Amino acid sequence: MQKFTRIAALLLVVVAVILAIAAFSLGRRAARPAVVQAGTNAAMPAGHTAGTSTVSVVAAAGDLPAGQPIAASSLHLVPAAQKLPDGYTAIDAVVGDVPLVDIRKDTPITANLLAHGVAMALKPGERALAVPVDEQAGAGNRVLPGDYVDVFLSLKPGTASYGQKKEQTQTRLLLSRLRVLAYGSRDLPRPAEVSDSASDKAAKATSENPPQPRTAVLAVPVGEVDQLLLGAQDGKLALALRHPGDDGQPDRALFPQPQHVLAPLAKLDAGQRQALDLPENRAFAGIDGEGLAGKAHAGPATARRPVRTAPRVEIIRGTQAHSL
Repeated sequence: MQKFTRIAALLLVVVAVILAIAAFSLGRRAARPAVVQAGTNAAMPAGHTAGTSTVSVVAAAGDLPAGQPIAASSLHLVPAAQKLPDGYTAIDAVVGDVPLVDIRKDTPITANLLAHGVAMALKPGERALAVPVDEQAGAGNRVLPGDYVDVFLSLKPGTASYGQKKEQTQTRLLLSRLRVLAYGSRDLPRPAEVSDSASDKAAKATSENPPQPRTAVLAVPVGEVDQLLLGAQDGKLALALRHPGDDGQPDRALFPQPQHVLAPLAKLDAGQRQALDLPENRAFAGIDGEGLAGKAHAGPATARRPVRTAPRVEIIRGTQAHSL
């Protein structure tokens, strides 16, 4: 009996030792992942949790000055815990954009730092100009940003004074194939990567119940701005929609050109006279109402010297008149 008791005690001691070794081994295995996880969390950016993968966002590779188009070599991708609400994940989406402010090196590029207004949709030599529209003048409000339109002008007859013939109403094509930048509260679409920004969400909410359009913003060549402004003031404009692939335009060389308000200087060399045809110089010279109506006039009026006549005496005798 005593021998059996001793054997049982030895077996219990051996089992206890085995369980202790197993418990120690399991404890070390459980502690090792915890240490690795703690080290990983310490290396992650603030606010990043374990198990979350990083994303690459576009940032400035160097200092980006305001007002200068961004080149691809000035950008690079940096890791971030998550995509910024107004950020970019592709460099091509930022190339060519213009910063509104100076951007420091390694600063993530966001939409609010870049120019995305109507001015960025203009081509060199174009100006954005707003003209009044209504349902009739705007093709039944079927005009959308990005469309191309022809602008027709209707000039109403002026008030005829006593003894003068009343002028007739005239309608003609004023400007052809102008691009619509905005119509009412609708603007050109924004880049896809920033379509979920707060400003775009507000624009979507406005587009659901848009107000009645009252203006259309057109991209106008600078040399034709005078005609459009004068036409909106002296007459009524109407926008006619046209197919984007239709590039037909009138040949101005077939018609006489109206005189400008400002006459050029007399003593100009050949190069300066050639520069008079530049769009900016034509716009500076201007156009008046008579030129807009197609009337030919000889420019600024010159003072004429009055013609003197000798005094005349007329004697009437009955039905006969005699001059002295």
